[in-house]
Order: sequence, then structure tokens, then C-alpha cells
Amino acid sequence: MKKSRLTAVLAALVILTAGCGGDKAKEIDAKGLAGSLLSEVTYEDELEELSEEMAAMQFDTEDGVKIYLYMGGGATAEEVAVFEAPDEAAAKKQLAHVKDFVDDQIETERDYRPEEVKRLEDAVLEQRGKYVILCVSADSDKAKEIIEKAFK
Repeated sequence: MKKSRLTAVLAALVILTAGCGGDKAKEIDAKGLAGSLLSEVTYEDELEELSEEMAAMQFDTEDGVKIYLYMGGGATAEEVAVFEAPDEAAAKKQLAHVKDFVDDQIETERDYRPEEVKRLEDAVLEQRGKYVILCVSADSDKAKEIIEKAFK
């Protein structure tokens, strides 16, 4: 009787341990997500890809973070940025940098282009595992849908 209980407990432990091991964060194609946000969301401005060097000049980035950035010519505050960090801790720090960037833009636009403030306040900004996604557009619902689809 003791032996069968021990076997049952060990079997349950193996099953639980196996279940915990599968809890790895989802890997996605960050550049592909940025491209989907660019092509599937409607923008007033024409957004163009910036090189990683130019993108790093726009945002403070943590070490080892890759950035895929599309910005307009300045007629609007619209932009798409997907950051791929080496891990979740770096992504969390990157998220704070991006929040600061958006907050600074809101303050700047308040006097310069007040019509852009709502777009910035409604921007999609989220962290998913080691990824940080920013989409400033008039269609935040569509952007959220695309992001959700990428992480399924």
C-alpha cells in the first residue's frame, strides 16, 4: 500500500514538473509584427522604416535590445516600434523608457499639435515577455488585434 502511494505521489510530481517546464515565453518575429502593424493599420502619415542606429537615437534602449521602428515625416505623431530585448527584465526596463518617450511627446504636442495628444494618449503600449510594442495610430483596436494574433 505504501509503495503504491509513493508511486502515485511521484507520478503526480513528474506531471506537475513537466507542466511547469512548458511555461516558456512565446517567441515571435518582432520585425514581422512591426511590418504587420505597418501594413494592416491605417495611418494618415506615410511611415518609413528607420535604421537601427537612427531608431536608437529616438529611444533610449537597453543593452542588447533590437528595435524595429517606422515613423512618419512629422505631420502626425504616428509610429510603430517593436523592441526585442534579450530577456523579460530588459524588456521591463525598455518599457519604462518607451513610456517616458510617449509622455514627453504628449507634453510637447500639447502646445505644438494638440490634436495629436489624443492619439498619443490612446497609443498601444505593452510588454509581452521580452517584447515591447508601441503603435501610435487612430486605430488602437486594430493594433491590439494584430498584437494578440501574433502572440497566439
